[in-house]
Amino acid sequence: MIKLYFYLPGLFQPLDLWCKDFAFQPAASNLLRLCANSSITTVPVQGLEATLFHDYGQAAGTEIPFAHYRYCADFGSPPPTALLCADPVWLKSGLDSVVMQPELPSLTLDEVTRLLAVLNRHLQEDGLQLVAKHPQRWYLLGERVQADASLRTVPLSQALGQSIFALLPQGDKRYWHRLLNEIQMLLHTCESPAVNALWLWGAANPASIVPVSANAFDGFIGITLTSQVMALASNTPHQAPTTLSEAGLETGKTYALVLDALHVPSVSDDMQSWQQTLDLMDEYWFAPALAGLQSGKFSVSLTACDGRTLHCQPTPAWKFWQTRRATWEQLRERE
Repeated sequence: MIKLYFYLPGLFQPLDLWCKDFAFQPAASNLLRLCANSSITTVPVQGLEATLFHDYGQAAGTEIPFAHYRYCADFGSPPPTALLCADPVWLKSGLDSVVMQPELPSLTLDEVTRLLAVLNRHLQEDGLQLVAKHPQRWYLLGERVQADASLRTVPLSQALGQSIFALLPQGDKRYWHRLLNEIQMLLHTCESPAVNALWLWGAANPASIVPVSANAFDGFIGITLTSQVMALASNTPHQAPTTLSEAGLETGKTYALVLDALHVPSVSDDMQSWQQTLDLMDEYWFAPALAGLQSGKFSVSLTACDGRTLHCQPTPAWKFWQTRRATWEQLRERE
């Protein structure tokens, strides 16, 4: 048997609001059949990165060292010092909140080079430096990161579309909040139309990195950067097929399938894009997963990274009285 674990951030999270306020009726017949007979387990974390690292044994409430592994993926070597992801974002101010826009800024390499030069002239006073290999993935390096052992941050994916005040770095709050404000002011003087802030998260110190256990999964599947980073962190193979049928799956092995395309539409309140994305997932991922579950080829579990995991069970053909399809209300309300 082949074990499949789907990570699907954004699958259930927006539905309470959408169904109540907009009478939205989601559709995904294969997914509902897949979940018709499922049990549920809970975990004390939410969000894609936190859920993945928890499944590899990291305790809830501890800092996710994502910057270390993402830096390795971007630069091809470990970081020279402690660091944070420092990703460019756009913040929109309202009457009583500041909200991070869900769509990440689009920057050219020339723009990145210019902005880094301006910011680094200021940051060098604190012994900090910004570096980047990819326009949307920046890093803040410096011993100041290592010095704040109590530093706790929120992953970028969990801040998209949210009011940021409660999500700002914890630890030496006065220092980190002041630094972020200074960076915002400098970016304002640069008059960049694409980025007006940086989001700090995923703090890591190479000297104290604990290797990620390699026994949770035998491979990662997905076109997302997160699936690539987790494969690198756990030293397991990575595949990037566009459908489940294209994946190279071996009997007796366990795979993590990271499909995060629903997340941005879910935090953008874009019901049309969300449904179009779900349609593709239902056809190319859930339909073959359902066929494999019913034939005994697959065992299937899935999580929306909302603290719950559904463990799907095939419906025996002779139990004709059992529900053959879950409802969205059941999937949203299960405890």
